[in-house]
Amino acid sequence: MSLWTDNGIQMPPDTPARIGKEQIREKMKPIFDQFIIKIPITCQEVRVAGDLAFSRGTYTISTTPKAGGETIKLSGKYLTILERQADGSWKIARDCFNYNAPPTSPEKE
Repeated sequence: MSLWTDNGIQMPPDTPARIGKEQIREKMKPIFDQFIIKIPITCQEVRVAGDLAFSRGTYTISTTPKAGGETIKLSGKYLTILERQADGSWKIARDCFNYNAPPTSPEKE
C-alpha cells in the first residue's frame, strides 16, 4: 500500500473502481489472506511529463490457495499513472489492468 497515493484509483477488470488507498486495501486484503500471489511484471514503456508519468506493460499472475490446491495463472496488461511526490519519489495514482483471456473457473473445465 505504500506504493499508492492516498487518493489513488484502482480499476480492476469486471468490478467497480476502488477509490482511495483504504478502499483498495479493503478489497485486496481478503485475496492476500487466502492466496499466495506472484506477479512478475514486464514494463514495456515509461514516459514522464512533469510530475506525471505512465507505465505500460504486461504481467502474469499466479495465485495458489494457502489452504492447498492448484495454482491458477493468468496473463494480462496494465496501464499505470504515477505522480511525483514532494520528496521526489513516485507513487501510483491510477492503475488499470485486464486479462488477455477471460478467467476460467475450475467447475467449467
